[in-house]
Amino acid sequence: MDLASILKISGGVVALATYVPLILMAARSKGVGQSFATWLLWAMLDLTATVSIVVQHGNFWLVLGFAIGSAAMAGLLLVQGRRAWGRLESTVLALVLVCVSVWIFSGPKWATVAATLALLLAGIPGMLELWRNPQPDLAYVWLGFALANLLALLGGDDWSIEQRFAPGALGLQSLTFLGITCRRKPALPAR
Repeated sequence: MDLASILKISGGVVALATYVPLILMAARSKGVGQSFATWLLWAMLDLTATVSIVVQHGNFWLVLGFAIGSAAMAGLLLVQGRRAWGRLESTVLALVLVCVSVWIFSGPKWATVAATLALLLAGIPGMLELWRNPQPDLAYVWLGFALANLLALLGGDDWSIEQRFAPGALGLQSLTFLGITCRRKPALPAR
């Protein structure tokens, strides 16, 4: 096994391992603030990216780790009865349908681009919530995701969409989340 393969697989393993603390937190909190539907839809986006990259013989281990982790989180939340459906879930469902349509009409390469961009868009509400309520105790999670993306990015065989687009784009998103997570919430002005 060459170094590139080791880095790709390591990226997927680190991505999957980073879900462990998230799943444990959700189990302890009974899934408060989480939604089965949201995680299921993210798993579907991750799976769309995974399959489109596999079909192209690309760097799929990272998004496979994300798909398995998101599906595990969805399963836990389903068992806990967290079945809420709102605007975010409707938006992510629309993104899933767009990705599938892109695949049908444009092929797997554009499906990879669409699914990756959809994952970035689906993360914006969480980013805004984190901006309003920073959670420094989650910094290690975003650091883990950033590391997973970096490993997968370094493991890419070339600078093609199927090798480096998802880890590059999702890595930048992870670093953004990490920065927001670590920022200090501005103090309220004294009266």
